Amino acid sequence: MLPLIVIEDLVAPFKFWREGIHEGMLYRNDFYVVLHRFVSAERTQAHTQAIQEGNKGFKVCVTVSKAHYTVWVEMRSRIAAALPCP
Repeated sequence: MLPLIVIEDLVAPFKFWREGIHEGMLYRNDFYVVLHRFVSAERTQAHTQAIQEGNKGFKVCVTVSKAHYTVWVEMRSRIAAALPCP
């Protein structure tokens, strides 16, 4: 699954608590958690990580700003992956 690419100014960032403070964002009625932030010179690494997470079945979004790229993974898919199998 290919990641969404979004200009950072178009998302609604927030912080949340889950065994520590984490960064999240809302985009098109989906909640995402930050996976990794890359400086603008590391564009290829950001794209590679986003593709790898998408290949695992996660819904992925990459936000773009002048200073950095941020890879986000949709919260529901990330939480579901962390749950133990019955």
